[in-house]
Amino acid sequence: MRLSDELAARRRLYSMPLITAPALLVIDIPPAFAGAGLALGRYYPVIVETDDELAEFGAFLNEDRPALRPPDLLDRRPSQRDASAITFIEYAPPTNGWPWMLLCHWPRAFAAMAGTDPEMLARGAYTTETLPSQAALQSVVISFVAAFGDGVEVVVVPPVAGTAGHG
Repeated sequence: MRLSDELAARRRLYSMPLITAPALLVIDIPPAFAGAGLALGRYYPVIVETDDELAEFGAFLNEDRPALRPPDLLDRRPSQRDASAITFIEYAPPTNGWPWMLLCHWPRAFAAMAGTDPEMLARGAYTTETLPSQAALQSVVISFVAAFGDGVEVVVVPPVAGTAGHG
C-alpha cells in the first residue's frame, strides 16, 4: 500500500514565495484518518526546504509498505535554513478549497527557548497556522506582531499569487 494512494491522495504544493523560504506540501487527510490533532481537523502540512527534499518526500509517499503510517519523514529533520528575524511567511491557497497557511520561521535564539521538546517546533525552527481565509490569516499575523512589541524584529512575507502546484 502506498500513502499517495490513500492517506496522501489529495495534496497541494504551496510554492516557495522567496528563494530563502521553504515550500509547504499540504495533505488533505481523508475523513477516516482525520481528527483533532490535524490542522483544521484534516490538513497535514509538510515543510520542504529543497527540491531534493520534495523529490525524497514524493518517493516516500509512493513507497510500497505493509501498512499506512504518518507522513512524518521531514517533521523532525533539522532545518538547514537560518532566520535573522522572526519571519512570518503567508501562503495563499494554490487552488480553490484549500486553506491559507502561515509559516513562522524562528531564529535559533528563539527556537532554543522551546527546549528539547520535538513537538514544539517542526524541524526545530518552524510553527505553522492553517486558516480558512485570508482575513483570518491577516488577523493572526496582526495579533502575533502586536504581541512581540517594538523590541523584536519581525518580518512578514506576503503571499505570492498564481503559484499553484501539486506534490
